[in-house]
Amino acid sequence: FNITISTMASSNEDEAVQLLLSQIDAIEKSSWTTVANNNNKQQKKQSNDEVNITPQMRRARRHVQTSHCYSSRWRLCPSNYYTLTLDERKVILGVDNTSQMCKACLFENKNYKPTDGSVVDPTNSQYYLVVVQYVESIDMKKLASELRGLRPSGPKRLDPNYFSDMRLAPEDVSEKLTGYGHNGVSPFGMLDSTIPIIVCKNIVENVRPKFIWMGGGDKDWKLGMAVSECVSALNAIVLDVSEPRTLLQVGGTNCNTVA
Repeated sequence: FNITISTMASSNEDEAVQLLLSQIDAIEKSSWTTVANNNNKQQKKQSNDEVNITPQMRRARRHVQTSHCYSSRWRLCPSNYYTLTLDERKVILGVDNTSQMCKACLFENKNYKPTDGSVVDPTNSQYYLVVVQYVESIDMKKLASELRGLRPSGPKRLDPNYFSDMRLAPEDVSEKLTGYGHNGVSPFGMLDSTIPIIVCKNIVENVRPKFIWMGGGDKDWKLGMAVSECVSALNAIVLDVSEPRTLLQVGGTNCNTVA
C-alpha cells in the first residue's frame, strides 16, 4: 500500500515538473517570438515562422539577464545579413552610425607559457576575446604592447616578445571555447568564462551614442547594449588596440582581416 502511494506521488510530481517545464518553454518562445515580430514590423515584413531557440541563445541571454544589463536589446536579422553592406546593416539594427556595430574575435598567444595552472591570470592568458568595431581593425603591435603593459614595470613584466605572435584562433577552437559558431560569437555566455575579454578603447571613448551591437549567440541574432553596461558586466579590460580601417577594408565580416 505504501509503495503504491509512493509511486503515485512520484508520478504526480513528474507530471507537475513536465507541466512546469512546458510552461517555461512556452513563455521563453513567446519572449523570443515577440522580439522577432517587433523586428519584422519595424522592417515592414511579415513572418509566421517559429523562432528556433538554441542552447547558445539561452546561454547568452541568461548571462545578460543575470548581469542586470537593463539597456540590452535583441534583434533578429535577415538570413542575408552578412551579404549586406555596413550601411544596409545599420538600417536593420536601427543605429545612428556604423561605429556602433561590433564583433568579437578570439586571439591566441602562440608564445604562451603557463605559470601556475591553478591561477587564472588575465595578464598571461593563452586566449583573449577582443570586442572591436567593424569600422576598425586590430593593430597587432598595439595588442602586444598593451597586453604586456598589464603588468607593472619590473621583474614580473613579461618579455618584450612574449605577445609578438598573437593569432586569430581557428574557427573550431573558437567554437569549442566560446560555444558559438561563425558570425554568432558573443562575449556573453562563453563556455570558457576564464578567457579575459578586451573591449577596444575606441569603443569606450569614441562611439556616439554610447550604445553598441554585437553577436547574440546565433548568426541571425544581435545583442545591443550600453557601452558602460557591457564593460561592467563582462569585467572587460579596456585597451587601445585598434585603428580605423581603410575604405577598402570596411565592410568585411571576417575577423581575419587585421592590421
